Amino acid sequence: MSAPELNFLQFVQTFRRGELLDDCNQKLNELMDAIGETGKSGKLALTFDFKIAKGGHLEVTATPKISKPSQAIPPGIYFTNDQNRLTRRDPRQMDIEDEIERQRERDRETG
Repeated sequence: MSAPELNFLQFVQTFRRGELLDDCNQKLNELMDAIGETGKSGKLALTFDFKIAKGGHLEVTATPKISKPSQAIPPGIYFTNDQNRLTRRDPRQMDIEDEIERQRERDRETG
């Protein structure tokens, strides 16, 4: 008497007693959240590796993998100071506080 054959769906459903389906569902939800947040496309791939073991049976390894779309991080604007260190302040541009202080000094001088 031969063992009952599994079709692909049965194979996936029974793999590791359903753990594969749970993992794939989690990855699918994660992917759909990322697609919803970014409006970009993604990918869910399921790979099976089949290996004949020493005992003659098959060892199957399943690898579900997602490629989530990423939200581009806008560039940051920085400058370098005289010591070549990063700063947010443009050394070629006057600070508003400096300009206000100059105005106050002029106002005091002109009275």
